Amino acid sequence: MQSDATRMIEKNSEIVYADGHCHLVPEWFDYDEVVRVTRKAMSSSVKYIVNSAIEAKHYDFGLKTGELPGVFLSVGLDTTKVTKESVEELKNFHLENLDKTVAIGEIGLDFHWVKEEENRQQQEEFFRELIVFAMEIDKPLVIHSRAAEEKAIQILKEMGAEEVLMHCFGGTEEQAKEISRMSWYITVPTSAVYRKNFQKILQSVALDSLMFETDSPYHSLQKDKQNDPSSIPILSRHASKLLEVEERDLAYITTKNVKDFYRI
Repeated sequence: MQSDATRMIEKNSEIVYADGHCHLVPEWFDYDEVVRVTRKAMSSSVKYIVNSAIEAKHYDFGLKTGELPGVFLSVGLDTTKVTKESVEELKNFHLENLDKTVAIGEIGLDFHWVKEEENRQQQEEFFRELIVFAMEIDKPLVIHSRAAEEKAIQILKEMGAEEVLMHCFGGTEEQAKEISRMSWYITVPTSAVYRKNFQKILQSVALDSLMFETDSPYHSLQKDKQNDPSSIPILSRHASKLLEVEERDLAYITTKNVKDFYRI
């Protein structure tokens, strides 16, 4: 499986990885722990880490983590608890910290946990509002779409969104191919090492649209253990075998995609 993103890569160059989406926030990692796990990741050649803060109480903590080497901040909200207040808090934070955030997200739709039609409609209204806001401030969008992939894609297309990352994408193989055709991105989580549904997505998305993520502390490779960004190389090695791509090339492509999308 080849891609236009494959380049002439020096065989003696260092392999560099990127974690395209994780949650290094106080519920799971205090600041000292964030320092520890990011250093651990760096020593495992994970040189780029995008930390997503999705609650207002974590935004300032996220800013502090963004001062660490190789850590970048994406700011969004919890789609299952979205309110007018949380949307305004998100907007205000971005406007006050435009040079310190790399994306809006995660935001989007969640029909897995949110069952009531009225609440789903409210999610959609806020989703549309934030897509417009992202375009106004020129920030890429990181999308949560659990059990709502078709609807999320429809809205994004309708709104003319161009810089889109479908985070931890759990939709169909056809949807993954459609996302690739639109030059959007998909992150596949570390649990793709053992979860067949994510392996199918991995095999369906174009390499030019592929990124890896840990979604830390979730999607751990070990039961009952917190995930952290240092597990990205394990996913990369597994994916290289599954896709029959040289791991050096795959690491290069997926890291470049993270850097291009987030402009880092």
